[in-house]
Amino acid sequence: MIRASVFDERVNLLGEGPTATGVANEQISWVDIMGRKVRSRNFLTGEIMEYATQEDVGFAIPRVTGGAILGVVSGPVLRDADGSLHQLPSREDADGFPARRPIRWNDGKVSPQGDLFMGTMPYDFAANGGAFYQLRGDGKHIRRLFGDVTVSNGLDWTVDGSRMFYIDTALGGVDIFDVEGHDIRNRRTLIHFPKEMGSPDGMSVDANDNLWVAFWLGAAVRCFDGRTGIQIEEITCPAPRITSCVFGGEKLDQIFITSAREDTDLAQYPEAGMVFMASPGVVGQKTTHFRI
Repeated sequence: MIRASVFDERVNLLGEGPTATGVANEQISWVDIMGRKVRSRNFLTGEIMEYATQEDVGFAIPRVTGGAILGVVSGPVLRDADGSLHQLPSREDADGFPARRPIRWNDGKVSPQGDLFMGTMPYDFAANGGAFYQLRGDGKHIRRLFGDVTVSNGLDWTVDGSRMFYIDTALGGVDIFDVEGHDIRNRRTLIHFPKEMGSPDGMSVDANDNLWVAFWLGAAVRCFDGRTGIQIEEITCPAPRITSCVFGGEKLDQIFITSAREDTDLAQYPEAGMVFMASPGVVGQKTTHFRI
């Protein structure tokens, strides 16, 4: 068992979606969804930065050209390094109808093929109220892949890009898809977690194709074999609501972990809502940037 320590002391209401960029994968960034902020800290220098968004922001993924693609409620949108925003095809464009209840983006990640995969969830957690989408790497074409999603969450790919892992938190497990070009097919369940572990949230796949899954109300990130689903390792965290993780550092041998805070957490977990780090003993994969 590994213990995580504090990497960044700033408190996030709902920290999520960490990424690692820079020559040495040293710039660790994440979103505070409800705090409407995108934050970062340089692993080597300790320098911190942040900027505000006008809406709740479910993800902030770095772009090859600089800036980020943001999963704001009315988005996604492109944000340039100078703060300029550019609208992209929206969820409503993909669906062909307005949302039936208040809904937001919750997690997103760029595939090895360069497409942005991202999911939604209803604010009221209504069962099957969300969906899963794909925005092509040219930023011009968006499509709805499937519905009946409650809390679209963690996703990542094997090193060779042949399989995609996916979490709908409400289902309590990890599903797996086969990747064929820009399509995903043949969905099936890889792991179903016992309730005492907490609820699966975000995740990251390492260079051995094993899954590092964050557990909401589980105070941990746990590693599972990507083929058998057997648990391999556990990182304990000083907060109950663990939301996601990413590999960073020059060798990609550090893992950075986001968390959330609610008032009821403070007495027992004063570091809830902070970002943590640990040395997992394995190497991860680089964050994939959006092309435009």
